[in-house]
Amino acid sequence: MPVAEPVTTLPPDYREVYHLSIKQPLVWLPVLLLTIVAVLICGALSFTLLAAYEASGAPLAIVDVPEGAASLVGMALLLGVLPLHEWVHGQVIRRCGHRPRYGVTWYALFTTAENAYFRRDEYLRVLLAPLWAITLVGLALLWWTSVEMSQWIALAVLVNASGAGGDLWMAWVVRRFGPEALVRDEKDGMRIFMPERSSHSP
Repeated sequence: MPVAEPVTTLPPDYREVYHLSIKQPLVWLPVLLLTIVAVLICGALSFTLLAAYEASGAPLAIVDVPEGAASLVGMALLLGVLPLHEWVHGQVIRRCGHRPRYGVTWYALFTTAENAYFRRDEYLRVLLAPLWAITLVGLALLWWTSVEMSQWIALAVLVNASGAGGDLWMAWVVRRFGPEALVRDEKDGMRIFMPERSSHSP
């Protein structure tokens, strides 16, 4: 059940104060920088834990994959982690009371919702959930399988982080607005709306 009643119609006293699109000039630069930061941090975490696990002799290798199948399972993980990333977005959208729509463009997978306006904090949860959820689950699973599979899981954590640059950039922008902000997600960006009586300068 949604935490609060979903907003499906823009209130009459709200107006658009900000529009962000991945197609805008130079937007790719902060997205690229945040992608690098996310990959570096997740890489440091996952490979530090992986090294510690290998050094310990993998004592918690309870979940094992038959010999020769680890590479196939690992490739499936790498191919599936970005669709999983979008699915997590969709589950949080559903939790906010809206219906997710999934799609693909020539440059990325995307998840959005039609006729949906997200409260600022709801939208921050939608944006950030895949990065922290998949990273935490991946780091936990890393300790419960064989060393070979753990290496694939560590790589999957990095691939997931590589898809979070846009999410982090939009979260950075949205966080600069007040909690009364409403956000309409679009497949290539977002639009932010504020009450006319409010100061909308980020």
